[in-house]
Amino acid sequence: MPLLMIDPEGISVSAAITRCRDDTPVVRSTRQAGNLRQARVEPGMRVLEIGSGGPNAAMLAHLVGPDGEVVTVDIDESVTARTTAGLERLGLSDRVEVITADAGRHLGRGVFDRIMVTVSPWTIPKVWLEQLAPDGVLVVPLQIAPGLQRIVGFRYQDGHLISESTVPGGFVPLQGTDRYEPSSIELTGPSGKPVTFRFADQIPDDFAVTDDVLAPGHVEAWSGVIYASGTIWLDLLTWMLIQPGGCAMEAEDPTDRGAEKSFYPAITEQGSFAALAWRPLGDGNDLEIGAVGKGPAAGALTTRLAEAVRTYGADHRGSDPVFQWWPEDESPDIAPDARALPRPHGTLTINWPPAERR
Repeated sequence: MPLLMIDPEGISVSAAITRCRDDTPVVRSTRQAGNLRQARVEPGMRVLEIGSGGPNAAMLAHLVGPDGEVVTVDIDESVTARTTAGLERLGLSDRVEVITADAGRHLGRGVFDRIMVTVSPWTIPKVWLEQLAPDGVLVVPLQIAPGLQRIVGFRYQDGHLISESTVPGGFVPLQGTDRYEPSSIELTGPSGKPVTFRFADQIPDDFAVTDDVLAPGHVEAWSGVIYASGTIWLDLLTWMLIQPGGCAMEAEDPTDRGAEKSFYPAITEQGSFAALAWRPLGDGNDLEIGAVGKGPAAGALTTRLAEAVRTYGADHRGSDPVFQWWPEDESPDIAPDARALPRPHGTLTINWPPAERR
């Protein structure tokens, strides 16, 4: 049987199996290698993969070894057929069971030491926890807010999940019973291209942004928070999107928000909005984060958004957020400064510890 070499330093973002000179399959995927590190899979473990495809199941089969077991499930029969064929070619069919089913329902395959999810859910179904062993690990690319995913490595302890690791990444949305479609309103910007507001819950009753509000003319506010050019500010985006009134404002032409250098986190109030923006400083190696907005209350909203950036920069920048998932039959233990996000099947809480002072 050919060996499968796992290359954690692979250069391909999407999973692909390439061939070495000796015809040994090599899986190159920075995203999947990162997920496997989060899962900490060991020989002899039972692992459930939700969202099949083939390469990840093959890597898991080698990590659990001959005494372990992998079950991979997907709702799409064409996907499971491709996975089955690939595993047969690699000689791994004896270690991996491939199932075509909706993973939102109990699979009847017992309890697993690890569950790896390779599709992005909005919630964590109760049946996943019922199939996860005590002290087991669930790695899931959770949708934290519309347009934003975090791949979270959760440990299952005392009836709830608490994050041990988070990494950037993105996967296709979960299909089936727990498929999620955010509430949205689509407008037309001055460019003639679509501008869409997506909300985690229902569209606010007082939402009154119109095509006329998007017409040229904007205000700005700046925070004084500086990032080096090329820095990934994912934690800042997470912080902004879970603010009260936060939403994803997706503009095909960013200038429809009021500035070319603008980004999707936004807040709205009746007929006004403010969205995150940045501007280059000096030679362009540094960026200042601020806000751009339109509408009668845009001045107040951009000031509020810039102040939220300052608060994050002063109090939390550099600290890792703690994600916890509380099933609906558990009472959440919510820290005073945590953000609680009720969802189907439970509540997601996010807490930012204070940043270390240097």
